[in-house]
Parts: sequence; C-alpha cells; structure tokens
Amino acid sequence: MSHRARRYREATEAMDFATLAELRHPDYVCTYPQSGERFVGHDNWAAANADYEGHFDGENRLDVELKGGEQRASVSRTLSTMPFASTPIISVSDTGDLCVLEGVGDWPNGKTYHWVLILEYRDGLVWRETDYFAEPFAAPASRAPFSEPEDA
Repeated sequence: MSHRARRYREATEAMDFATLAELRHPDYVCTYPQSGERFVGHDNWAAANADYEGHFDGENRLDVELKGGEQRASVSRTLSTMPFASTPIISVSDTGDLCVLEGVGDWPNGKTYHWVLILEYRDGLVWRETDYFAEPFAAPASRAPFSEPEDA
C-alpha cells in the first residue's frame, strides 16, 4: 500500500478531519451507493461524520502481512475510532490513480460488515471516494454444488 493510501486510511480511522482535508482534492466528492448519499466537498463529509466522535476509543496497531490477489502489503490492523470497532484490511490494490481497500469491521451494534473503499486520485489528492458496507449473509444451498468455502 502506498504511503498516501496508508496515511488516508489512518486519518479516516482516526477521524482526523484536518489531515483528511489536506489529502482531499478541492473538488472532492464521496458517495455511499447503498444509502444513496453523495457528499460534495470535504466540509460536508466532515459535518456528516462528526457525530461519530461519541464512538471514538483508542487505537491498538499491530503490523500484519496480507495478500490481495498477487500483491503483498504490510498494513496495520487497528481498533478503530470509526463507528466500527475493528478494521483489519484484507486486500489492497493501489495502482497510481486508483486505490481499492477491502476490510471487515465490527460495528457498535455487534454486527460485522465487510467494507470496500475506492479512492480515485487527481493531482495526487483524493478526488473521488466511494464506500460500500455489506453485512455478511449465508450462501443459498442451491449454489453449494458449484462453490467452495472462501477460506478453503
């Protein structure tokens, strides 16, 4: 994972609005497709997310080595200050103007969600961000003959 992607993820986890403002393009837009929300500008995103501060707690970083496709990256697992309690990163694809991070996190309500963060860069800054959050579900039995467990 590039330095800028690592710095962005760490600032997001810490809800470090000042650092995020430095890392975001003046024309920054963030989209949450599942809820149909679009935040135009860092200030709107920050205002919408400021209420998560009540969920903040400390960080506990642990270096782990992960595989994503054919890539390897040393990343940090944290006890996040985001609304979810833990966010291990499970895959990273960082190819210059596009960075995709995948992880899993435990929300304060006790549910676990998989997340995908897609960052598009312009002029070296995050220009477009798209975030997905999905609750795991059981695979239908009808697909069992055609699949195997992911961790196999």
